[in-house]
Amino acid sequence: MDIHIEDIIISIINIIILFVLLRLILWKHVIRFLAERSERIGQQFADAEVKEQQADALSAQFENKLAGLKQRDQDLLAAAKARAFKEADLILEKAHSDAAVLVSDAKNHIAVEKAQALEDVHDEVARLAANMASQILHREVSTSDNEGVVEEFFS
Repeated sequence: MDIHIEDIIISIINIIILFVLLRLILWKHVIRFLAERSERIGQQFADAEVKEQQADALSAQFENKLAGLKQRDQDLLAAAKARAFKEADLILEKAHSDAAVLVSDAKNHIAVEKAQALEDVHDEVARLAANMASQILHREVSTSDNEGVVEEFFS
């Protein structure tokens, strides 16, 4: 194998010329492209950071609303329980009142029935006394006689 220095020197000169030409032509474009890319990446990081802060703020806001809703639910539940107990007390008071009225009505009815029964017994005793008196006297007794005997008996 033959190595020629001229070929090596020509190859080195070609490489240097190619390097210089490429640097003159492409270097500005590559640097600008890399700078723009770096700027886009930096902007994306900044946007991501802003979005993360917004997400944190929204998360905190959501947590606050959730805590507020939990408190509101507890307040509503407590109010509902209080209303239920109040209604239960009102129902019990009404039931006691109705029961008292029923007891009073029953006592009045019993008193009326008792009075009626006493009157019926009184009339029956008077009738029996009149029957006994008529049997004893073997004669007919008038109504006025019956009333007199009854009044005397109960006196």
